[in-house]
Amino acid sequence: MVNRKKEIPVSIAEHFRGGDGAVALKDLTAGHRPANVKVCSEMVLQKGCSIGSHAHEGDSEIIYVLEGEGIYDDNGTQTAVAAGDALVCFNGERHSLRNEKDAPLRYIALIVAE
Repeated sequence: MVNRKKEIPVSIAEHFRGGDGAVALKDLTAGHRPANVKVCSEMVLQKGCSIGSHAHEGDSEIIYVLEGEGIYDDNGTQTAVAAGDALVCFNGERHSLRNEKDAPLRYIALIVAE
């Protein structure tokens, strides 16, 4: 299966997971995901925007930062992240991500059911 650029939907979600501002979401699967894949999206946070703190129950998330910099909250520990970093949130853990820089923070998010 090939999902052409023009077929990949992009949406804007305000206050995603209780975060600030908005996030742009591009569903890379165009709605045709394997059963164990909950999310496979390219996401973009502009300056001042965030994904609110949330727990993963019954799934795990892998985030790969494509460009920009952000602050990642990994179970209460905040750390700076940048392009090339991979972030993993396992089942039962909490995390959030925010962009405080002028440049967009663009990343791939993959959520897989346990």
